[in-house]
Amino acid sequence: MACPLTLAMVIRQLRSFFFGWLEKRMNPQTTQVSLEVGKEAKGILTIKKKIQRTSGSDRQEERDRLSEFPDCVLLHILEFMNTTDAVRTCILSKRWKDLWKGLTSFSFMHFYFRNVDNFNRFVEGVLCYRDHSISLLNLHFRAYSSTACKLLDMIIRYALLFNVQQLTIESGFNFRNMPKNFVPLMFSCPTLITLKLCTTFPLELPKSLLLPALKTLHLVNMIFTASDNDCAEPFSNCNLLNTLVLQYCSLHNDVKVLHISNSNLSSLEMDDTLRFTNPDSFQRKIVLSTPNLSSLTIGDSFSYHQVSSTCNLSFLEEANVDTPSNIDYCDIKSLLQLLINVKILTLSARTLKIILNVSYP
Repeated sequence: MACPLTLAMVIRQLRSFFFGWLEKRMNPQTTQVSLEVGKEAKGILTIKKKIQRTSGSDRQEERDRLSEFPDCVLLHILEFMNTTDAVRTCILSKRWKDLWKGLTSFSFMHFYFRNVDNFNRFVEGVLCYRDHSISLLNLHFRAYSSTACKLLDMIIRYALLFNVQQLTIESGFNFRNMPKNFVPLMFSCPTLITLKLCTTFPLELPKSLLLPALKTLHLVNMIFTASDNDCAEPFSNCNLLNTLVLQYCSLHNDVKVLHISNSNLSSLEMDDTLRFTNPDSFQRKIVLSTPNLSSLTIGDSFSYHQVSSTCNLSFLEEANVDTPSNIDYCDIKSLLQLLINVKILTLSARTLKIILNVSYP
């Protein structure tokens, strides 16, 4: 019995066919040439070329079958390519000239270009000439040059104007050089469903994130600021938030408590959160108000004993804990008491080592 085709198999076949077809299109010398050894003439060996003509049936088999697919199929194929290569397909034929303009996903990576100027011109050209009647659903921008600040500001404004749903920003420049309204603008997008923001220099966030459609949020190297009572509560207005990942985040100098309050949140991961907070200042705390939390991951941090919850986390299905080797057993015990209702608990080797080395009276 033949195995049914899956979507992955179809995509692999299309990719194989596409790149084979592309190689032929980029090489116009498709005529097959072979060498035939001729007879000796006057003691000299003569060689003459023999051109093999392609038959009508062969030409029929080598027709451009890929271009016969409808636009929706070809655009789906282009979505798997980086934007640089997708735009390059415009030189293949008239059929492909304007096809890339219908893409709804763009990925701009600076390392595909020799210098920043070429990168900036390419990004500006793509956004200028794309089909503006189509929404921009997915945008991934990665740049680490300070000269890209103006470009990023333009990209964010463009993405918000065309109802972006998935946004990934990876940058290595200081956001202090950005316009003052840039950060509030980025965190007040009504259509944004997924947001990943990763910066080399710490970025100070607004007191509250106004993202009503947001379901997945991934923040790296962010600074949370207080709303009132020395407490930061940035996620309470993200009513649809389902997944939250915090890595290398810290609190502003005057903030004592990070309050993660969201009744819809089901997955929370904290990795090195509050690790870079000044250890000589007052104690910092993380308070969870997440009654529907089902998955919790806590990575290496120095603040485990400061994690508490306003609810009993009765829906917690699994928890993963990795503590630093210098943490005290009492702090681990306090954390485990917080996870008393969990069904599946995974502890790292160094966490287990601390527990096993405890001498009981």
